[in-house]
Amino acid sequence: MDRGIHVLGLGNLGKYVAYALRHGHRTDIVHPLPPVTLFFHKLSLLRHWESAGRSISYIPEFDTLPSEVKKHGRATGFRVELLSDAITGAQLGEIERHPDVTVGSDAPIKYLIVATKTIATTSAIAPIMHRLNKDSHIIFLQNGMGVTDEISEKLFPDPENRPTYWAAICSAGIYHRAPFTFVHAGTGPLSVGVVGARSQDPKLARLAMEGNTMVDQLLNAPLLDARLLSPEQILQAQVRKLVVNAIINPLTVIFGCKNGQLVEIAEASDMVGQLLQEAGPIARGMLPKADDLVKREFSDKTLTEVVWEVARKTANNTSSMLQDVRQGRPTEIDYINGYLVSYGKKLGLPTSYHADIHKRIKQLESEHANQSSQEV
Repeated sequence: MDRGIHVLGLGNLGKYVAYALRHGHRTDIVHPLPPVTLFFHKLSLLRHWESAGRSISYIPEFDTLPSEVKKHGRATGFRVELLSDAITGAQLGEIERHPDVTVGSDAPIKYLIVATKTIATTSAIAPIMHRLNKDSHIIFLQNGMGVTDEISEKLFPDPENRPTYWAAICSAGIYHRAPFTFVHAGTGPLSVGVVGARSQDPKLARLAMEGNTMVDQLLNAPLLDARLLSPEQILQAQVRKLVVNAIINPLTVIFGCKNGQLVEIAEASDMVGQLLQEAGPIARGMLPKADDLVKREFSDKTLTEVVWEVARKTANNTSSMLQDVRQGRPTEIDYINGYLVSYGKKLGLPTSYHADIHKRIKQLESEHANQSSQEV
């Protein structure tokens, strides 16, 4: 099993992390860089890849960058693997014209970063699940919660042969410019930590962190400003982001607005209060061993302040959920408000506001998907 890092999901965050793993490292600390393999799930990506000069391009919208990071940059030297289930026999001839592309490898994968949409995670990992085992490490760089439970149930039911799971939370602003170009619109750290069963055992969590090439590479990429959190800290970060996403994202869909405009809408403010009334107790229920300081950080008052602060800081952003609805794509609502509802029910707590929001977003999804199909 080699020390290379594989990236599955090449949306904004996948490109951001892949670029950072190849560009601007502190080479005096970590040298040489391990290979980075990009998974392509469809042949059209290979055509875009060739047009992009087999590179990922980076464009920042600000000047406050680490000295190791250039104002503009292109990262090269990636390996590419085309998932075999995305290829028909008739397409093999076209692939043969790209000798640097691997198709359908069975080589074990030790380090995998998953940056797909939560709704696509299980189907995206399924074609490579036979290459992952107890020695593998998977970082989930995604919105929402509940994915690791789903992956364990559907793909890795045997705890003894299950990979180590990690969560990564990105607070930087990234948006799409072209298939292999992204724009860095705002700074913010990448937080990484062990989650799942191993996070509950201090010894196993510590072993997972020691000598982990993937985590070391992320921590040594200046662009990412990555930090390693304890299992307790990463859970707190996940829960905090879940609450923020469960309020800002669906409300921008309902009101058809950018994040910052929610501050100006009186009805939105009322709905924020209702949603936090339910989300606060559920969030605190997810942190049963929290000390008094942490409990204060997750009080309804503090969570309200966090929600409005994020809305203001990302004022010009169009939430990913609103983008998905407008483009007729399924959203991640099941892993955001849907997760809060299911967890709240386990705790015996009220969930009617979030259940209603979940239902409304699913209806809007369906309506816009039908419109898109009719236009096609």
